Amino acid sequence: MITRPTFPRPARGSAGFWLWVGAATGTGLVVLALLVGSIARGALALPAPTPSLIRLALPTDTPVPPTPSPTPDISPTPTPEVIEGAGSGVHLGILVEVVGTGGGGLRLRDAASLAGQVRSLALENEVLRVDNGPIETDGHIWWFLVNPFSPDKQGWGVADFLRPLE
Repeated sequence: MITRPTFPRPARGSAGFWLWVGAATGTGLVVLALLVGSIARGALALPAPTPSLIRLALPTDTPVPPTPSPTPDISPTPTPEVIEGAGSGVHLGILVEVVGTGGGGLRLRDAASLAGQVRSLALENEVLRVDNGPIETDGHIWWFLVNPFSPDKQGWGVADFLRPLE
């Protein structure tokens, strides 16, 4: 049979008992101080995570074909009453300036008529090229006009608001 060694225990309330409690408390405080100090120094800190590299594919310089812009379907619709050389100096192939609209602009229509649908608006002092005409309808002389800088802006306009550029 194995016997354990026994240590004499001090009686509760005796001086030895309080000495024993003080030693245990002091040891606990020392261990606690060491632990707090280690944390403050970072000795017990978790290691920083290892950074990982994430590769992202950069966009390439692959050429994208241009998207063709839709061409408006405005075809000249001459009427039987075509007048040669009408207008005040306006004729085919020249550049004209929009004037006298009072800031309202010149309506460019899909047909040489007041009943024609308005396709765009040429602003005061805007420069246009004369591509077709003249046609007399609804008491007006009409010219087919195209903006040379924006070919999709085109239509029939009244000659009363056009001045030839020199």
